[in-house]
Amino acid sequence: MEDYEQYLSNNAEDDERRAAAQVMEGLAGLRLEAKLREVAAEQAVQHRRTLWRRLLFTLAALAFLAAVAYWFFSKNEATSSVPPIEKQAPSAPAPSKEQAPEHDKLEKPREKPPIAQIKPKEEVPELPVPIFPTFAVQDEVIPEPLHAAPDLVAARGQGEANAALKALLDQLWYVDYPPFGLKIDATYRSADQLLQQRNFSAAYLDLEQIEQIQADSLSRRIARENQKLLEKDPTASPVAASPMANDTLLYLKAYCLLEMGEGQEALFYFSRMRFPDPAWIPQLTWYRGLALLLADKRSEAIALFNVIAANAGHPYRRQARKALKLLQ
Repeated sequence: MEDYEQYLSNNAEDDERRAAAQVMEGLAGLRLEAKLREVAAEQAVQHRRTLWRRLLFTLAALAFLAAVAYWFFSKNEATSSVPPIEKQAPSAPAPSKEQAPEHDKLEKPREKPPIAQIKPKEEVPELPVPIFPTFAVQDEVIPEPLHAAPDLVAARGQGEANAALKALLDQLWYVDYPPFGLKIDATYRSADQLLQQRNFSAAYLDLEQIEQIQADSLSRRIARENQKLLEKDPTASPVAASPMANDTLLYLKAYCLLEMGEGQEALFYFSRMRFPDPAWIPQLTWYRGLALLLADKRSEAIALFNVIAANAGHPYRRQARKALKLLQ
């Protein structure tokens, strides 16, 4: 290359120098073009690397967002599947006998003929009633009662309170005879016929006679047992006679009193039932609610109707919901 440059500078003619200059310019252009292609190739590789990095970063970001969304929605679904605790408030503990307020205790029957002869032999507390939260009652259509409520105005006298209570009870007097599951044997045949005729006063007097006959029979049997005991051992203590009416008799007497408008007296006999048949319990609970309204124990009646309305399988659930709506 040095010989070539020396030749051009010393011996070459002008034409050769111009040609050589053109050749050198061409070579320089080729070298520049090659350099540009090399730079362009490097830039293309760098651009592709940048695109791949951006793509990978975008995919990673989308995967992270998908994971966050899945965790959030799965957590909400698990939370919504659990029933809210505040809507299942536990029932308040029933008051004990020592803590029961005075107005909750049953009073003795009022002295009114023929109810004047009712004298309770023992005080038996009412069964405790669990208190459920009061809830809104929706409109629903149920048949009207088959019979009207007792004539409170005739029994208690004229007055706005008696008239208003009678109007309320006329809409809630869902009563049936014979009570569900109650088997009437020959002992109560006469009272059964009177009750089917809705002659409640006569049926009640008939049941009073049956109770007296049963009590006398039990007293004679105990007297015989005491006589045998004393014959064997003169120092033995005789057994005291304590006649107790059976649950069928108590249920029928309470039903008579309910239909006669004597709510407090009906509650007294309902409370004396020791071992009521399980088949009686739903209707017995509803009848106790009506008796509480008759006895002017509105708050206790509402509590009992709430218990009935909260039981999805109770046969008087719709009637209880209707009662709650009317008592609001």
